[in-house]
Amino acid sequence: MGIPAVVLSYVNAAMAAHPAYGRSLDQLREMGVLVGSYEPHRPKASGGADRFRWEEALEMVEGKLR
Repeated sequence: MGIPAVVLSYVNAAMAAHPAYGRSLDQLREMGVLVGSYEPHRPKASGGADRFRWEEALEMVEGKLR
């Protein structure tokens, strides 16, 4: 379709450790989805929202629109 899609995952380390998480991200990449670099936070550690890089989605899309 030519429309860039970006995923910025926001999960804790326990969820990210599940095998389905990595497989899902791999499958999205294979489909051409751009996957951000967010590092999972510790479970029950208030989520790390202060480290979430919203601007990364825009940066990733910018590179595809040029």
